[in-house]
Parts: sequence; C-alpha cells; structure tokens
Amino acid sequence: MKSLTEITRSFILSPFAYLLLAVVAAGIALVFGVMGMKSGMMVFAVVVGVPLLLACLADLKIGVSIILIAGYFLMGLKRVIGGDPPLGILLDLMMFLLFVGLLIKQLFNRDWSFLNHIVTFTVLVWILFNFIELFNPVAASRMAWFYTVRGMAGLTILFIIALYVFDSLQFIKTVVKLFIGLAMLACFYGIWQEYVGFTQAELNWIYEDPKRFELIFQWGRFRIFSFLSDPTAYGILMAYMGVFCLVLATGPYTMRQKIILAICGALMMLPVGYAGTRTAYVLIPAGFMFYVMLNPSRNVMISVVFFMLIGTVLMMKSTSNPIIYRIQSAFTPQEDASMQLRLDNQKFIQPFIQSHPLGGGLGSTGVWGQRFSPNTLLANFPPDSGYVRTAVEQGWLGLLLQCTMLCIAMVVSVRYYIRVNDPVIKNLYQALLVLMFLLVLANYPQEAIILLPNSIIFYLTLAMLVRLKDFDTTPLAIEQ
Repeated sequence: MKSLTEITRSFILSPFAYLLLAVVAAGIALVFGVMGMKSGMMVFAVVVGVPLLLACLADLKIGVSIILIAGYFLMGLKRVIGGDPPLGILLDLMMFLLFVGLLIKQLFNRDWSFLNHIVTFTVLVWILFNFIELFNPVAASRMAWFYTVRGMAGLTILFIIALYVFDSLQFIKTVVKLFIGLAMLACFYGIWQEYVGFTQAELNWIYEDPKRFELIFQWGRFRIFSFLSDPTAYGILMAYMGVFCLVLATGPYTMRQKIILAICGALMMLPVGYAGTRTAYVLIPAGFMFYVMLNPSRNVMISVVFFMLIGTVLMMKSTSNPIIYRIQSAFTPQEDASMQLRLDNQKFIQPFIQSHPLGGGLGSTGVWGQRFSPNTLLANFPPDSGYVRTAVEQGWLGLLLQCTMLCIAMVVSVRYYIRVNDPVIKNLYQALLVLMFLLVLANYPQEAIILLPNSIIFYLTLAMLVRLKDFDTTPLAIEQ
C-alpha cells in the first residue's frame, strides 16, 4: 500500500496536476486583471497556500523547503501588496502544521532517537525558558510576549522538524543548493536595484516612513535591500553566504562545480558593498580567519593572508567614494559615532540587566515595547544587538542560557568536524561552521539571528551540523 507521501508525489508528477496548474494560473491571472493587485494576491494566497499546506503535511521535506523559500520572499511580498498584511502568521502556521505532521508520523512509527543530542537538550531548555518569561513579574505587558515569542522561541521548532527530515546526506545537499540558489536570486535582484533602480512599490515603501528613508538613503545614495526586509539583513546575508560559497569551492568537487561556487561567492561580495552594512564588511575577513582555524593548511593560509593584505591596502587608501569610505569606517569603530552611541546605550542599561535576572519581559523593547508599553524605560531603549535584546528582555540568566546554547552547538560541531573522514562531509562541516560562526558573530552588532531569512537558515544549519556526522561511513575515533 502506498504511503501518503508517495501518493502526493505521484499526483504532483501526473499530467492532471499540470493541467490543473495551468487552469489555476489562468484563473489567478484573470482575478488580478479584474479585481486588482490586493484582491488578486489574497485569492492567490488561498488558491496556492491551501494546497501547499496540505503538501507540507504530507511531506515534511517539502514543508521545510517551502518555509526556507517563504523566509526570503515574505518581506518583498509585503511591499508589493502594501500595508502590513500578517504574512508572518502564515509562516508560523506552516511551522505549526509541520510540527503536527511530525507528531502524526510519530504515532505510526514512534522513534524519537533523532532528538537524543545535547544540542537538542539546550534548545529545549531555551524554549522552556522563553515560555517561563510569560510569568515574568516585572513584565509591563503580557500581550507583547505573544507577539515576541514567535521570533525568539517559535522558530526553534523548525530545528526539531529539521532534525527529523535531515535523514540523508542527499537531502542535506539539496537544502545547501537551495541556500545558494535563493541567495543568488537575492544577489542578482540587489545588483538590479543598484544599476537599474527600485520599483515604484519599493520607492513608495521607502518614502512612507521618514526613519526608513534616513536608514536607506545615506551619503547621497540608496542602500539596496533586494527583496529582504532592509539593507542590514541583506548585507549580512550576502556576506556569510559569499564566504560559505567560497569555502565550499575548496571541497572535493569537479572543476566545473568549483568554478560555479567561486563565481557565486565572488558575485555575492558585490552587493555587500552596495548594501552599506558595516557588520557585513567585518564578517568577510572574520569568516576567512575562522576558516583558517578550521583548516590551517599552507595553501589556505597563504591565500587568506594575500587577500587580507589587499584588503588592508584598500582600507588605508584615502577616497571620496561613499561605498569605500563606509567600508573603511567599519574597521575604525572608535571614529564611528553610531558605534559609540551603541556602546553608551549598553553602558546605560547594564545596571538594569544586573538587577533583573529575568529581564523586563519579552517584547519590552523595540517595536512591541512602543506598542504595548510605550511609557516605560525599556520601550524607548534601542537594543541594536541580538545579545543586548536578550539581556534586557530576558535578563542575564536568559543571556547566559542563549550563549551556552550557542557555545555548546559550536564546540560539538567542531568536534564532529574533526571526527568525520568523508571529504565531502568534512567540507560541508567547514562551510556550515563558518556560516554558523558568522551569524553568531553578527548577532552582537545587529539583531541578526531573528531577521528573516537568517533565523530560518540558522536553525536549519544547526540541524545539519548535528546530523551530518551520521552519514560518515568511517569516522575517526575520538576519546569520549
């Protein structure tokens, strides 16, 4: 008897499915033409969304892939539709349905062995701590918790689902290819914005908020953001994905594959400059230095030192070019007024953090703080850092738990990297470890890990680091 997954795949590949797709596409085009953009998008969401949700339930691998794709395009879709449609809730709903699908599968085949790992334990402790925050006695708003917990702990559910679906090296390679493919789409569209310009919908979005305009229009030019939320998220994505591709290019692949990966990595470095994100500029040399630590071979060290020297000469050169000047400013933080302001803000908030082990409650700062508790001290405090936000909202205890989780994940993954023997898996470990390190590093100057699609990439990468060693045929022995 065929399983539900096999039946779903057979239907998707059948001629009837292609005919149905053509009819639906024609119908949606008619709706767009008659009812306009907003109504058309709503109809499109229902017609396409419902079958996708059913497909996610039938095959969790499809669901994980769709969530990754959605993480890239949600913000761009919001700009096309206009207003503030609750598309993020749809992403949460999809993850919830995937988790329900996982529970249903476990009813028929009870095997929770994929959760038997120290990293999983720390992630579950982190989820539990976020739920405990609902009862934080000093929290100014309980409603803010419901809006914030989605980003802080809700996405960790994706890690559990990913542990289950990463049951083969082939699917991990598929997701890695999806990482690169989606990043290249973002790369090309960002370059298009730089050389061709923004669409009218994008310009309307920029001009509708004075603060947003000030963030994007700097030094006499617009910072590009592709179809992501803002230039910061875009610049960080291009930086770590560019280094990711270049590290993969050193792996045991064909010359054609190496050339493609190297070209992808080099192309992604271009929009890093145009996005104007100082954090992204620092990530590139930091990623190469970390790669040298993982693979301290003579050729790697010579190559990295050579490029570092070129970069140093570029940073020391006097210039009137706004892009190069902004890159230079990233390496002189003592002269950067915005960086000094962040350090002053952190010094100001330290007494509060030290005296509140549970913090001020999830959602007490930033947008949700201004919405649900506007007259409090924390509502007007700009965290400007993922770790500072954790310390303010969840206290020094929450920060300790988060840093412990990240530290254990990195240490355990490095241990697995040393142990594996398969050259492909070893190279994948190198690239994924560099990616993880750069996201962890970027989360200090920016709230990098909670931004889309970084948050999705982060938890999928964490799951791959845990699972990859299971597919190595001859691991090297390491003393326990």
